[in-house]
Amino acid sequence: MPSLPRDQRQDAIKALSQYCAENLDEPVGNLAIEALLDFIAQDLGPLFYNQGVQDAQARLQGLITELDQDIYQEPFTYWRRRK
Repeated sequence: MPSLPRDQRQDAIKALSQYCAENLDEPVGNLAIEALLDFIAQDLGPLFYNQGVQDAQARLQGLITELDQDIYQEPFTYWRRRK
């Protein structure tokens, strides 16, 4: 399971607690919030991670294509320049 640094985990718990307090009719305890965070990290985390990897791959592929266009050198230009 992905793990967060302690300070980020505490910030995530605070954010989930605030969300639940503002959007749910029932109060949600800290233990339930931590369990929800663990579920999200374990079950949904890979979904967001994989999408991030795909986005990065697409961006890098675009940069490689641009680089190819920027550094390409046309061969056999000697005779074309002499005309």
